[in-house]
Amino acid sequence: MNRIALLIPHYNNPQGLASSLASVGADERVDAFVVDDGSTRAPLDEALARAAWRAQGEVKFLYLPQNCGIEHALNAGLAAIVDTGYDYAARLDCGDLNAEDRCARQATFLDAHPDVALLGSAVVFFDDSGDRFTLRQPQSHGAIVRQMHDDNAFTHPAVMFRIAAVRQIGLYPTDCPAAEDFAYFWQFVACYQTANLPEVLVRTEYAAGGISLSKRKLQQRTRLKILWRHFDWTPRSALLLLKPLLWQVIPFSLAQRVKHMVGIKSWS
Repeated sequence: MNRIALLIPHYNNPQGLASSLASVGADERVDAFVVDDGSTRAPLDEALARAAWRAQGEVKFLYLPQNCGIEHALNAGLAAIVDTGYDYAARLDCGDLNAEDRCARQATFLDAHPDVALLGSAVVFFDDSGDRFTLRQPQSHGAIVRQMHDDNAFTHPAVMFRIAAVRQIGLYPTDCPAAEDFAYFWQFVACYQTANLPEVLVRTEYAAGGISLSKRKLQQRTRLKILWRHFDWTPRSALLLLKPLLWQVIPFSLAQRVKHMVGIKSWS
């Protein structure tokens, strides 16, 4: 068995899954856990997935009996990873692409920094027109804590975390719809040291139908709940609570135009 498991939820996107699996380098020593979240329109194609896989490890498939939502798919896969006894779990979404040595580089960093429990990286967002922008998250734990009071300091498909920490923290929260990653990463930030690598290790799809866009108001309500949960009574934390409130009333198209004008490369 390898030390690293790559957790990929799947829902009606067998071609995207194949692309993601094919992006994992042939020298990577990693097993993939693919969790199908009740696909019906485009079922998971195991033969296509196995043919795409080049890494030195297995591809394992788990199936939920019906569509339950990404947090439940993630928890089913993460529970299996914990029970199997891996050291690290990395995330990737269908359609997103790993750098060929992404898992090895993140594991090497975690091996060298045993106090760090959650590690991300810079990412490139792309769509059918090509690369859109590069997002570089804060690298030090102090800077990460500061950003978490404003916005997620990690890009979900680019993270790797210690299974030992998962055993202490538990699985993804199921009471934070459309922002389960933000809530989960806050638990790591509150209990452990965290970091981001400056290198781009993942390319992630900039999709108009993604959770951050299609469920924006729900996400912002959830973000408000999470920020209140971690409110630290500083003036900055209080001020930043206003952001998700404003996004409830500002049209998304207007918010995007303003962000493009001032050069903000995000959609949250």
